Amino acid sequence: MTLPAIVAAQAFDQAFWLKAANQTVRSYCSWHVAPIITESITMDGNGSKTLLLPSKKVIDVVSVLNDGIDVTATVRKSEKGMLELTRGCWSDELGAIEITFTHGYETADDVAGVIAALVSRAASSPAGIAAQAVGPANVKYATGPGGVPLSIPLMAAEMLTLDPYQI
Repeated sequence: MTLPAIVAAQAFDQAFWLKAANQTVRSYCSWHVAPIITESITMDGNGSKTLLLPSKKVIDVVSVLNDGIDVTATVRKSEKGMLELTRGCWSDELGAIEITFTHGYETADDVAGVIAALVSRAASSPAGIAAQAVGPANVKYATGPGGVPLSIPLMAAEMLTLDPYQI
């Protein structure tokens, strides 16, 4: 279903808001946080000995290609997402580094709590209504870019909860 079709159909059910809340948290933190997953990414090179992965909890580096050359055996990692080449430097080319790695937290109850709060808040606001007044009957809809009611804004306390996971 396209974005305009979702908006036109007012398809704001629990599943929709759960997906939106997950994306809100992922966007704020700049990575998925939980659960533990293995994923492959392509990164731009920086020409130095170190490279920062988009993660705050790296468990394993499965494979690394630097300009098409397997350098997995020469990579040291930190749990916080830093990779270091023990010999040579990272390519300085765009899209020249391919990395498969395992990362994330098995559980993150505080993050799950934020997601649940976002879903509850969004789902309890009919058709994306952000505010309404009784007299003389004003309604304000929560809107994103182009007036589309898709965002779930984070409250200050929720941001504080997510800050330790943010890259």
